[in-house]
Amino acid sequence: MRKSILMVLALALLAGIASAKLGDLVASFDNHPVGGTANHYGLAADRDYLYSYYYTTGYLIYRMLRSNGSLVSSYHCPYLGGTYYTCRGMSYGGGTILYINNYSTRRVGILRASTGSKIRTWSWRSGLRYGICCTHDGTNYGTRIWQSYGNLGTFYQSTTTGSLISSFDIDPATYQYDDAWDYGNNMIWYGNYSTDYIYGVKTNGSILASWRGPTAVSNPYGVAYYGQRLYVSTSWGTPDEYIWVYDCPNTVGVAPASVGKVKALFK
Repeated sequence: MRKSILMVLALALLAGIASAKLGDLVASFDNHPVGGTANHYGLAADRDYLYSYYYTTGYLIYRMLRSNGSLVSSYHCPYLGGTYYTCRGMSYGGGTILYINNYSTRRVGILRASTGSKIRTWSWRSGLRYGICCTHDGTNYGTRIWQSYGNLGTFYQSTTTGSLISSFDIDPATYQYDDAWDYGNNMIWYGNYSTDYIYGVKTNGSILASWRGPTAVSNPYGVAYYGQRLYVSTSWGTPDEYIWVYDCPNTVGVAPASVGKVKALFK
């Protein structure tokens, strides 16, 4: 009898794993770790934490548990010149670092993920770039970064010190403000702020996947990836300013059967 029960449980677990599809919504939580309303721009994720940047609450980066969004700590966004408002994209860079992008000063800051202390900065020569992501493998430091231009649909590939390697254009070519590197599928994710769609593209610009976010919310802005989960923060709707967690298996390119299926509702 015990053996039969264990077999049934094992089969049920396997069925649950097999049923997970790209774009399935598996969790959501409030992106207001200290309450109130705040405009958030960049989102990043590592093994344990999410990092969300707000410009209307003292320019803070909130460090939250990746499992449920609980606030662990916060620190001031490092100053990259210009204004804090123009710090947009943010990304985990492997190891213990984060990247943050300031489009007005054409400057990238590299900071310690745990404390926010600035390690170094570098500048790029041309182009208006909002989003940023780094080609880490989940553990080790990445060797390339990608930056996106929010209004013209151009992605730029550079070394981690800023030397330009290549670029490509995408369609639709608007409002990709924050990017996420998917090391399981070797691709880039971004949310389109005007269409409310989430897109995944290869590093030549080909679109591999897309789906619309929950109809009750809009304006996907921050995007992060870690451990076969895609995290998307929104800045409008009911409820507003949430982080939505989607299933993102290492099988992108296989047509999803239930993209956008809701498995978790609001708080």
